[in-house]
Amino acid sequence: MRNHRTRIAAFILTILGVALGSTGFAEDHKGFIPGETPGFYYTIKKGDTLWDLSEKFYQSQWDWPGLWQMNDDIKNPHRIYPGKQIQIFLKDKISYPPKTAMVRNTKREEIPVMVEPSFSYSKIDRIGFLKKQTQPSLGRIIKEQDNNLMMSTNDIIYIKPSGTGTLVPGRIYQIFTTLPVEEKIHQQTFKAVKHLIKAQVKILEHNVTYVTGRITNAYRTVYNGDSIMEYYQKDSILTVEENPAPIDARIICSEDNHLMINDYRIAFMDAGKSRVKPGQIYSILRKNDLTDPSRWPSKKPTESIQLENLESGRLIVLHTEGIASTIMILSSKYAIHPDDMVN
Repeated sequence: MRNHRTRIAAFILTILGVALGSTGFAEDHKGFIPGETPGFYYTIKKGDTLWDLSEKFYQSQWDWPGLWQMNDDIKNPHRIYPGKQIQIFLKDKISYPPKTAMVRNTKREEIPVMVEPSFSYSKIDRIGFLKKQTQPSLGRIIKEQDNNLMMSTNDIIYIKPSGTGTLVPGRIYQIFTTLPVEEKIHQQTFKAVKHLIKAQVKILEHNVTYVTGRITNAYRTVYNGDSIMEYYQKDSILTVEENPAPIDARIICSEDNHLMINDYRIAFMDAGKSRVKPGQIYSILRKNDLTDPSRWPSKKPTESIQLENLESGRLIVLHTEGIASTIMILSSKYAIHPDDMVN
């Protein structure tokens, strides 16, 4: 199986090299293992953007976060500079499109090869979610080995089991905390419980009344009283659906309670798994009200004119629960706020 995948990856690299010609690939990089390590580099040209390069190499602009994450030295995805080399990674998922979408190989017949439109987000396991009720806890942290009040990666912690479920030595679990959510949405009060994922913990051993564990990967500061839940690994590559059926939904809040929700922030909307699915792309709209200035400074009530709603941004669904979905803001023309419309 590994040899088969290696041959496929090497074949993709060959096809891309022929199809793209001298488009900026570096020829002096060695040590590439097809199918196991990212295999080629691209030299940025004037006018390039990560969005455009994602479309160029993967036939989908929504893979730009993957390019950004692959290249740690790119601090701001909006600023990439000519002459800089960036790493381009291969995709494992290949689909075969109609005969009209072909890549020509000068030594072979036309071969239908296309990378599946997808969105890469390696941090998907750490995103929060909203539920109507609090997720059952398997236990709570009662102490850090050295009495640290703030805990992070590699700290040894003591956990008091809740009696619900079992903490199995050797297994990975997640540390989380909860916060109440109460927002005015659709002119009604939306109530939920926000679950914030803080870290991963590996259970070390059971004792009579407590369990020990080691924090293996912390995303947020961990404190006494934080809870433990099962670890459910999510797929970090989502198949993109750019034009799903319209929905009537609203932005609830951001993961970290930002008043203005801008590019790349994680947020939530009030459409659950029965209405949306991960990978779907939606537009965010803002009301475009106009108060008739001809009545100023009259003391009479001003006339409100409803103009066509303005598209203020785009989002992608990352995860769904029963009453809400976790989303990422892909782009924003204007600041996005709770109760903005999603369609």
